[in-house]
Amino acid sequence: MKPRSINIFLLDGDPDGVKVAQIAMSTIHAIAFRRNQLRRVRDTFPEIERPGVYVLIGADETEPGRLLGYIGESEGVGGRLATHSADSARNFWTDTVVLVSKDENLTKSHARYVEASLIRAVGDNPRWTLPNTNRPSSDAGKLPLPDRVAMDEFIDQTKTLVGALGWDLFKVLRGPVTPAAQAAEAPPAPSPAAAERFSFRGEGFDAEMKIGPSGEIIVTGGSKARLRTTPTIPKGTVAMRQMLQDRGVLKPSQEHLVFEGEYVFSSPSAAAAVVTGASANGRVVWKLPDGRTYADWEDCQNQKAGGSSAAPEA
Repeated sequence: MKPRSINIFLLDGDPDGVKVAQIAMSTIHAIAFRRNQLRRVRDTFPEIERPGVYVLIGADETEPGRLLGYIGESEGVGGRLATHSADSARNFWTDTVVLVSKDENLTKSHARYVEASLIRAVGDNPRWTLPNTNRPSSDAGKLPLPDRVAMDEFIDQTKTLVGALGWDLFKVLRGPVTPAAQAAEAPPAPSPAAAERFSFRGEGFDAEMKIGPSGEIIVTGGSKARLRTTPTIPKGTVAMRQMLQDRGVLKPSQEHLVFEGEYVFSSPSAAAAVVTGASANGRVVWKLPDGRTYADWEDCQNQKAGGSSAAPEA
């Protein structure tokens, strides 16, 4: 992770419309649009017909809360997307991100190398499933060393751009808990926020939550979730718990479901609900050792960030 300056162009001035994102001084364009805008994008951005990679994004209708991300490459991305649009196997597809180069130095081999690397990267995010039926081999798009270095930078920028456009497809959401794995790479010095640890304990569960360097809500490895659930548990929480078990994040033991590694949740309440097996207000149930709730801590952080607030009007 390093600081980036990203320029985002809104074709219609609409944040929900066609967007083009580019890292400053880079030659990579990320074009994001909805499936039904493909014809307009092809007419407006001729570079989409060049070699490149693309991500087809949609929701998994069979498993609530899970997303699908099909990753592909082509010598002519626009034409390939038109072919996909007529394919019933791509019915899940609603949103698109295309990555192409401003110049014409990107080749078919380059695109295959990037595609293979991106497909492997998604394996670190259990929120997403790849509907790709054919997975590239380890030597897909094999390149000379200078080209690999250039394409590794392309891949790094691709992950940043896709994330900046709103998709956490390439974000690592779980981490190891084994001492050997933790010692393999020393973590960066935590920010004050990242040093905070919250706990949530009760009958059948004992979990710890921390705040990541970018404000992520992370349940730590080794945390114990309740094995049983309540009759009123939200359906989305049932699906999330099952998904985490299917992906090996939660492992059943005799009395608990144990987090085998760290996992990032969308909110404190989502994390608390999975831990307790019931609906829960995570803003009040997660607590610091001094008894302050997550809501108390967040209010304090926001006051520090914004300075003293003005007195309310009479």
